[in-house]
Amino acid sequence: MTQTIEGLMLDEHKRLDKLLDNVEKDLDNFKKTKINFDCLKWNLEKHFFVEEKVIFDSFVSISGQETNDTFHLLEDHVRIIQLLKIIEERLTQKIKPKLEYLRKIILAHRDFEDEDFYPNLDKRLNPEQKKRISEKIKEVIPC
Repeated sequence: MTQTIEGLMLDEHKRLDKLLDNVEKDLDNFKKTKINFDCLKWNLEKHFFVEEKVIFDSFVSISGQETNDTFHLLEDHVRIIQLLKIIEERLTQKIKPKLEYLRKIILAHRDFEDEDFYPNLDKRLNPEQKKRISEKIKEVIPC
C-alpha cells in the first residue's frame, strides 16, 4: 500500500515542531540555541525544497495547472525564510531571538497544508502518482 503524501508530511511537520521546540528551550544558551537553530533552518530548507520541487512541481506537471494554494504556500516559504535570516542575524549578534511570530507563521502554514492542501492532493492523485511523489519525498527527508 502506498503511503499518503498527507501522512508523510504530517510526520515531517511533527519532526519540525520538535526542532523548533529545541530552539526555544535553550534560548539562554547562545551556543546551544545556535546549534539547534542551524538544525531547524537546514531542515526547513529541505522541507521547502521537497514541497516546491517534488510536491508542487509534480502536482503542476500531473494536473497541468497551478493553484492559488501553491502560490499561497510559496509566499509563506519566502516569509519564513526571511524570518529565519533575521533570527540568524540576531543570534550572530548574541541577541536573544523572539520566536513567537516564526512559530505563528509556521503553525498557520502547517495547519493549511495538513487540513486542506495535502488531503485534497491525495484525493486528486492516483496511486501511481502518489507513489512517485512519496518516493521522491523519502529521498530528501527522513521518514
